[in-house]
Amino acid sequence: MFRDRTLLALVGARFVSLTGTNMTVVALPWFVLATTGSTARMGVVLACQMLPAVVLGLPAGGVVAALGARRALVLGDSVRAPLLVAVPALHWAGLLPFPVLLALVTAIGVFSVPYAAAASALLPDVVGEDEAEVARATAALQVAIQTTGVLGPAAAGLLIPLLGAPNLLLFDGASYAISAAIVAGLVQVGRARSRAERTRGLLVGVRHLRRDSLLTSIVAVAFIAHVGLAALFASLPALAFRSFHDARTAGVLFTADAVGSVLGGLAALWLARRVKPLRLGLLGFVLMSAPLWLLTVGASLPVALAAMFCFGIGGPLSVSPVTAVLTTRAPAAIRAQVISAFLAITTAGMPVGSAGAGFAIARVGFAPTYVGIAAAMTLATVLLAVFVHLDEAPEALAAATSPS
Repeated sequence: MFRDRTLLALVGARFVSLTGTNMTVVALPWFVLATTGSTARMGVVLACQMLPAVVLGLPAGGVVAALGARRALVLGDSVRAPLLVAVPALHWAGLLPFPVLLALVTAIGVFSVPYAAAASALLPDVVGEDEAEVARATAALQVAIQTTGVLGPAAAGLLIPLLGAPNLLLFDGASYAISAAIVAGLVQVGRARSRAERTRGLLVGVRHLRRDSLLTSIVAVAFIAHVGLAALFASLPALAFRSFHDARTAGVLFTADAVGSVLGGLAALWLARRVKPLRLGLLGFVLMSAPLWLLTVGASLPVALAAMFCFGIGGPLSVSPVTAVLTTRAPAAIRAQVISAFLAITTAGMPVGSAGAGFAIARVGFAPTYVGIAAAMTLATVLLAVFVHLDEAPEALAAATSPS
């Protein structure tokens, strides 16, 4: 797998881009908290960054199909770079009132939508249509992504006291520009489809998801999980700010999740050819949901670090196989539309989770907020277990009734 130069270039581009992004995961909410002192406003900023995925997710598939996945990746990074740099630039100029900040982060979210769909749609073009190979390629990307999750937040936690949060946003802008250059120069797959090849219609992806009962079930699980995930990650900077008064603690919390995720990604690489995708995904969901209940009894730093580390292990074990099932069950002609529809529906839960966490922390505190987060992830896990059982039941019945 790793002898494929195109895959290596793609992994390298994501590594560079997401190192900056994972610094911003800490720096942006810290910037909002430091300038406004409001967890509610922090939640609104994070929600605005995610909202375009809900509104524009469906047409984004058509954009990716028309441009090609490679061009969509280059466009997404090229436009987000100056938008992100504008945040500290306007702040230093005294021209960044809260509504302008919301407008900028929303615009960044707009160009993140086709980027996310293109990143998933591109993998079968690189490694082929086999479900296990797509799962392994996704796991490889997860390892790279989560390695940046170790480096980015830790660096942000160390550098914010030295340089200030606005300066770190410049690093993220530069990382987008470098990523765009790598993809433009070294990735040569993911071509645009002609009008004759493309299946038209805004809802073509939704219709495919609806016709496939398994994918419909996965959508429901992923929607609930996205609510919990967004709330969890929105809570971490607030926890560090309110309870520990230290940006380095926010970085360490994200780093604990990322270290676990690197281990989970390596495990997913090894298990992808040995365990059925949905069973592997269920294992990942169990490992994500169970440790979150620790946070409900008191979010001391050791408990929070242990919970995030265990949670991180489960992330790639769930994401890699579930993404592979979604990607390979979609016909190539409408794959971008199907992935975009999936993202549009499921990420609708993220603004709810982010804004909800900010308001819940302000109103009722951390412990009740973590009860809600743990309950959402546990519900998603239970539903996935039911759907996996229903999907495997016909196969099990046929095996039991076939002549030996």
